[in-house]
Amino acid sequence: MVARPKDLLRELREGDSLKALKAIKNQVIGSKTKKSAFISEGAVEQVLGVLRSCQAASSAAAAAAATAQQQPDQLNQQGQQQEQQLLLQQQAAVVLGSLAYGHPAGLRQLISHGGLPQLVAMLGAGDQGVVQAGLRALKLAIEQQEALLQLQASPAAVAGTLVGAQQPEQLQLRLDVAAMAAVVCCLDAATAPAPQGQGAAVANAASASGTGCGCGDVDSVRGSVAALAAAVVAAACRRQEERELAAKVGATAGLIRLLLEGERPDAQVAALEGLSLLLPHDPAACGLALSRPAVYGRLTALLRDSEPGVRLLAAGCVATLSRDPACEQPEAMQRAALPVLLRLLANPSTRPHVPAVLARLIEGSEPLQKAAADADTVRLLAGLLAADAAPPPSAAAAAAAAPAAAPATAGCSAAGAAAGSTSATAAAALREGCLRALGSLCLNRDDSRKQLLEAKVLRHIVRSLEDPCDGVRAAAALCVRALSRCVRTLRSSLLDGGGELAPLLVALLDDTNVDVRSSAAAAMCNLVLDFSAAKSAVLAAGGLRRLVALTGAEQPPALRHHAAWALGNMLYRADAAVRTQLVQALPWSRLVGLLSDPEPGVVEQSLVILRNLCMGDRQHIAAAMEWAAPAPLPAAAAAAAAADAAADAGSGADGGSATGASGAGGEGGDGAGGQGLLAVLQDRIEAAAAAVKAGSSDAAGGDQAEPMDTSGAGELAAATPAAAATSPPPFSTAAASSSSSPGSSSGPQQPAAIAQGTHALYAVANLLTGGSALKDAVMGRRQLLAALVAHLKPAAGDLALPAVWCVINLTWAAAAAPPAAAAAGGGAGERDARTEQEALGARCRALQDLGAMEALAALSQSHSSRDVQERARTAMEQLRKGLGPASPGADVNGAAAQ
Repeated sequence: MVARPKDLLRELREGDSLKALKAIKNQVIGSKTKKSAFISEGAVEQVLGVLRSCQAASSAAAAAAATAQQQPDQLNQQGQQQEQQLLLQQQAAVVLGSLAYGHPAGLRQLISHGGLPQLVAMLGAGDQGVVQAGLRALKLAIEQQEALLQLQASPAAVAGTLVGAQQPEQLQLRLDVAAMAAVVCCLDAATAPAPQGQGAAVANAASASGTGCGCGDVDSVRGSVAALAAAVVAAACRRQEERELAAKVGATAGLIRLLLEGERPDAQVAALEGLSLLLPHDPAACGLALSRPAVYGRLTALLRDSEPGVRLLAAGCVATLSRDPACEQPEAMQRAALPVLLRLLANPSTRPHVPAVLARLIEGSEPLQKAAADADTVRLLAGLLAADAAPPPSAAAAAAAAPAAAPATAGCSAAGAAAGSTSATAAAALREGCLRALGSLCLNRDDSRKQLLEAKVLRHIVRSLEDPCDGVRAAAALCVRALSRCVRTLRSSLLDGGGELAPLLVALLDDTNVDVRSSAAAAMCNLVLDFSAAKSAVLAAGGLRRLVALTGAEQPPALRHHAAWALGNMLYRADAAVRTQLVQALPWSRLVGLLSDPEPGVVEQSLVILRNLCMGDRQHIAAAMEWAAPAPLPAAAAAAAAADAAADAGSGADGGSATGASGAGGEGGDGAGGQGLLAVLQDRIEAAAAAVKAGSSDAAGGDQAEPMDTSGAGELAAATPAAAATSPPPFSTAAASSSSSPGSSSGPQQPAAIAQGTHALYAVANLLTGGSALKDAVMGRRQLLAALVAHLKPAAGDLALPAVWCVINLTWAAAAAPPAAAAAGGGAGERDARTEQEALGARCRALQDLGAMEALAALSQSHSSRDVQERARTAMEQLRKGLGPASPGADVNGAAAQ
């Protein structure tokens, strides 16, 4: 006859406690019904009382033995009592772990009655059997974190089953520093020498506890202790707070030792799981692991393990360590892990967990991305995403649809709800992993983009932009960014639903998660490039204002970089309405602040904003000069600008085209605003000249991104220097940020200075199409002119072409006025033409004095770019004409101008 819970609990209090604990253990293990019955009778609190009494008695006995000298019979009796206390502690821990495992009500009572500190106290026992039992119970409790979260969200699920419990919001299932340190100390149990006198006690403890160590072997129990400790660390490290504590108390070193020196397979697997959770979040842990050369060999061996789960954990560690700068053989490790992950992706048991690891492995590596794409990975991931497209019903909805549960089954209902919450979390992790992996695969490969679009999952990607999980939203934005890098994809697929996509991305710019905002801003860069429908939708949704807000100093560097990049691309071939919105949302003083940003990428993209804003017809350039001026333009300058704009129908018809750039016409503004704009451009041009002089010309171009795939859209390419600057979002945030840290050496800053100088030169070239007043303003800045000429040499690299275009625009002769216009204007037209010719001659002589002719001759012969050579010949021809046949140096031919 099976004893009733009340009878066994009475026996526990008043009779043979050890016998009662064994009987309770045999009834509750594996039976939720029995667990509910014992929990409702207060079993958790009473068993905890037995555990506390045993621990107090053991402490008192140890203190007495240390201070008193006892007879042999007393020692024998005391030894029997101690052994009894040890067995009681072990049995109590087994019962507590079973009552808490899989039963939220039992877990809640264990926490509310202070059970976790009691279990942690067992880890300091001198007997390894007690430590083993305490760790096992602690592991069973720690693994129920999802159940506890669900329990706190739905306190009514366990109402009526608890006695004296705290409020749900006060429950905490986490280890503090002392508890984590106690667990970490147990990691060395398998390798540390065993204290003397424990052999018999451990054997009896293992036999009595029924924990599977029937042989009673001391080494086996100690190995089990290490394995259990590693499992507890791994379970706790699923939360950020516990990960930080584990790293603080040295868990990484203990797990590495256990991985390399442990003999039990379960201990190695537990250590591997703990490391897979610690390494991605702790660079110091990665460095410690990489400092042990044996780690490479062990991980490689585990990649060939027979268990798919072990291979997945090993691949996760490899994916993290191979991306650490201290890794000595990253490519070999990645090549070993990639085929393992691809095979695991075809395994139903591991498939849901593979995408996240795969995304981490292939990120930033084109060879790995190509290898993965060639293995049909895009199709497999797209299939996973489509299968999981519909999010699972929430636990709350499931509870509302189900009939009300009776109090006796409330614990089972809560457990089911917790299982639903766990399932939803796993589904979100799967979606995030698939989207991140697909984003990495499609970022640089047009073939992968085609495969993804052919898989018909674009609507699932767009829907994921509204997912409640931060990581899923950020990953979906990454996918949109990758797809938008192809012009054909933008036109044929993404913009078909532009009315839906643009508002979603704009909304993500205000997301509470910084990764989501950064990914959305990066995706916005290409969406607003040169597609009026998408650009209009973004503007209508308030995207420009939000992007300007994201350039604030309080935002992270990568986010400021992406936001400035998107603003620059939004100005690409922008009409007057877009330009007006920008200058209203972004005051000149704010842009000047961006040009002083500590992040070089932000400075570069701010110069792109200036470059694109200064491109266009003379009205656009005059508006840009007025925006940069704190005070209104002088009346004479404004009148001249208006006159030039009206008279420029013929010579200025090409607008921003360099081949049609005209030096004739009115002023674009020569007041304080013009000088301010030229001043900031001059600073960057001079800094680039200094960088070239320092010997960094081999890095010219700075932070370059993978070019956008413009197949089928040749008209988007900027064919002239006056064309706007466009570029896709940066391939890796980490590449732009690497040179932006304060106090970095001059070496990493030089490529950034050259890239910034390139955009500044193009901005000056664009300004020089705005009229004679702007040309005079540039000529009036002797240092700017000298810096411009300094870039007219082969060593300047990419800086040479915009410098040549500046010379072309400075030496461009105004088109002669039509005869009818000249006759109508009387002698005024002739005087204006003579004045312009004199100004042109003065500009050419100033350039000649600075050595421009000789520099252009060298460029036309020695520069590696044919385009630069051709443009240099054009500039030389114009400079000769402007100097006149009698001027010194006019016979410098260099290469023959064509």
